[in-house]
Amino acid sequence: MSLSDSSWAPDPHVRDRADAIWPSLQASNPHLFDGRLIQVAGVHRNGAGGATIQGFSCDYRWYAVQMMGERFDTGCRPLGVKGITCCGDRVLFARRASWTMCFPDMWELAPSGGVEPGNSPECAISMEFAEEVGGQLAGPARAEAIFFDEIAQTWEVILRLDVTTTDITPPTNEYSEFKWCLPAEFPCELTPIAQRITQQL
Repeated sequence: MSLSDSSWAPDPHVRDRADAIWPSLQASNPHLFDGRLIQVAGVHRNGAGGATIQGFSCDYRWYAVQMMGERFDTGCRPLGVKGITCCGDRVLFARRASWTMCFPDMWELAPSGGVEPGNSPECAISMEFAEEVGGQLAGPARAEAIFFDEIAQTWEVILRLDVTTTDITPPTNEYSEFKWCLPAEFPCELTPIAQRITQQL
């Protein structure tokens, strides 16, 4: 991953509108807070079977305001991570909490999250596992693919996580329910990006 020293922000006229929307968005969802993420400038094959991601540091609010009902587009395309957590033949799915901005109450592969400046996708998914799932990883995360989520408007690095037990103690309320599933048992109400990933499993 190649991260610029410069920060990214929308064009001034877009920024003004975004700044006007952000307070009402926070008021409607107290779980939201402004932080830092990585705005993806480009994804290029590196000739060695992988990809190089180029990006800038960016304020989270430039992305969050896009998820309003009117679908206001600031041009922000953040970098996220999705984990395929496996215990033998079983894969971990989780139902997103009803307060989440994107795809509330839908099932996804767990964990997932954003990549903050200074972190690699591997480090980010390991932290998300500790924060959202709990338990112990059997080894380091392995990047498998990168997809663009056209609905959430995010670039997602897909990483494999292996565990030795299905016993988990979720430490947060990011998810309302968890399931360990065999391939024939995957939930029906999957997020669009989870549907794409499971087709590759």
